[in-house]
Amino acid sequence: MIKFLPIIFIASLIAQTSYPGDNIVRQGVYTFYNYETAQAIEILQKAREDYPENPTVHLTWVAARWLHNQANSSVNQTYNDLEKDLNEVIPVYEKLVQTYPEDPNYQLYHGSATGLNARIYLGKKEWIKTLEWAYKGFRIIQTVENDHPEIADSALPIGIVEYYAGLRNVVIQFAAKLFGLNPGKDVGLEKMEKAAAEGQWSWIEAKGILSFVYLWVDLNPDLALKHSSNLVEEFPKNFYFRILYTESLIRSGKMNSALTSLNILKKMFPDLTEIQKSWYYGYLQYEFALYHFLTGDNKKAMIYVNESVEKYGAELDIILANAWVLKGQIHDLKQERKAAVSAYKKCVDLDNYTFVINDAKAYIKTPYRK
Repeated sequence: MIKFLPIIFIASLIAQTSYPGDNIVRQGVYTFYNYETAQAIEILQKAREDYPENPTVHLTWVAARWLHNQANSSVNQTYNDLEKDLNEVIPVYEKLVQTYPEDPNYQLYHGSATGLNARIYLGKKEWIKTLEWAYKGFRIIQTVENDHPEIADSALPIGIVEYYAGLRNVVIQFAAKLFGLNPGKDVGLEKMEKAAAEGQWSWIEAKGILSFVYLWVDLNPDLALKHSSNLVEEFPKNFYFRILYTESLIRSGKMNSALTSLNILKKMFPDLTEIQKSWYYGYLQYEFALYHFLTGDNKKAMIYVNESVEKYGAELDIILANAWVLKGQIHDLKQERKAAVSAYKKCVDLDNYTFVINDAKAYIKTPYRK
């Protein structure tokens, strides 16, 4: 769960009330979600100068710079710039909260910016400071959610924590108790769905997170397809959203559409930065492997899944866990039991919270059969 702390606070990009400059900020947001981060930074920097009292603009500028650095800079440079940017905008939000104490949007952005500091210490693996900053930011967000339930966007960070705490993760359950939450998967999903349906800004992150959940945690490919198709339609240049959409199609049995989407991914891949290619190469190979496995071509599936596990470079290991299980399934079908068990054990060793871990444990005891 600790890996989701940055999402919790970035996902709070909200604005229930109209403010001068909203249209410009919206343009910047749509630009960086389409991977045009340099252009987004220019748009948002100008918006900060022209509309300094817009509650969305300052944190959105931070987000654009952060995403740009993730795709183009070293890890150390990314963290250094994020810390510098947050040190610049948090005092701005403190002044705005003092100036407009009755406006909850300023409070919510203040909480989001404060909590995003947790990402810096997460990268340094300073766990106490990570939790400390997450707690500070989340408390502010929680106050807004309690006092202003009409702000649908504030339901997203609360829902994320409640959902993942409901997965019985010890660390996040501890954090949830500190936050005064009553964790539960169903309650958390309900709040995330509310943000996806009603949030003015959080719908983007909400749909991305829900697609992730429905693909790899609580399997429901039809709902994953519902949310990911909206994202791909709005942000056709976003490679990650296209990955979510493609796997949703595959798992929903829509193989013709899935093959079309796979070929689109293949065409998009050369345009990624070298850092992005390192992240997403394993993802792409896994999607091809899953497609060929489910269409009956185990030979091709094995070629792709071997590429996925051998050259996996993403921070999150969700796809890697699925790839190891898929590799084990193919070995089982080839009557290569020793190799299958080895692959399943590699999955179990990742020890994440996805449903595929339980599948791997079951296949270690009983071979996979179609």
